Amino acid sequence: MNILISADIEGIGSVVRSEHSDIQGREYSQARRLMTEEVNAAVQAAFDGGAAQVMVVDAHNVGLNLLPESLDERARLVMGSPRPLAMMEGVDRGIDAVCFVGYHGMAGTADAAIAHIFHGRVAELKFNGLNVGEIGLNAFLAGYFKVPVVMISGDETACREAETLIPGIETAAVKESIGAYAGICLHPSRCRELIYNAVNRALSHLDTYKPLTIKEEVIMEVRLTTASSVDRALRLPGTHRVKGDALIYPAPDFLQAFKGFAAITDLLELVPFI
Repeated sequence: MNILISADIEGIGSVVRSEHSDIQGREYSQARRLMTEEVNAAVQAAFDGGAAQVMVVDAHNVGLNLLPESLDERARLVMGSPRPLAMMEGVDRGIDAVCFVGYHGMAGTADAAIAHIFHGRVAELKFNGLNVGEIGLNAFLAGYFKVPVVMISGDETACREAETLIPGIETAAVKESIGAYAGICLHPSRCRELIYNAVNRALSHLDTYKPLTIKEEVIMEVRLTTASSVDRALRLPGTHRVKGDALIYPAPDFLQAFKGFAAITDLLELVPFI
């Protein structure tokens, strides 16, 4: 059994503001340590549950957050960027199940700490009319490769979002967000315990999970925060503006839709905010 753990930072316990998640933030060093410790809890549970291999994807920012020397030495670590599958790099390498650690709610969600979708200028993302955040985006990407997402940790809002989308997913709610930049947080040791137990439960009934898939042609709709951002995103061939602040991108399958979304966010990253 091969397990992939995709780890973000905004949903880590005790992480509630950009001072934690921004690499220039005064609390970032503490946040990356907490992130590493929560990932280690998931890695330990995966091996205790029978995993032969565990791949950890550093999925925040440019992928240089986890502390390699403090990570469980049995795990393999995906670092750096850009990479073809972004937060899910490696899911196409014989993976049997995916766990999300430190994930957050979608942009625009109330009571979701540091909520966003990939880039600050992405306000809304839909696939065939279904509104998703990074949880849905990455779960569908895993599903394209026939891999189920079986566990998530994050705030209560992220856990509810995942439960709505993925039947039977095991959750570890490590904090209750209060608005966008505050929360009621559990002690780090309690967070690690919840994560360990959630992974353990998920792997104990792995055969009950099914990949999250979109089988037909995919119509992706992206709403951005400014009309000028859409002007830039329209440089991607195949995109069509549907409103001043929104565009659509039709794709033959989810992988191509994902690549289109990644290209759009890359275009936004290359130009100053206007």
